[in-house]
Amino acid sequence: MFLHIGDNISIPKNEIIAILDKDTVEKSMDTKAFIDKLIEKGCLINPHNKKINSYIITCVKNIDRRNRKKFLKYELYTSSISSKSLSERKNKIIKKRLEVK
Repeated sequence: MFLHIGDNISIPKNEIIAILDKDTVEKSMDTKAFIDKLIEKGCLINPHNKKINSYIITCVKNIDRRNRKKFLKYELYTSSISSKSLSERKNKIIKKRLEVK
């Protein structure tokens, strides 16, 4: 299942590890430093988003083909949709899926 975060971007639900509010990120020095570090490392997927209301952090398990070692790849997305709305969307998808079974 996927979560649509706006700007024609959908993220696999099982890869999402955090949905953070922009104001909360800016108030916390540690969280802001973490987001800035992800941006510096080139993990920001959609850098052209001008109206940022939330940050979404994802983690994907990959395998290095040269030495066959597993590693985690972090990606940072920005969204103009509020973190509350994104969280509600994510939870509604899960609830509907459980009700169907």
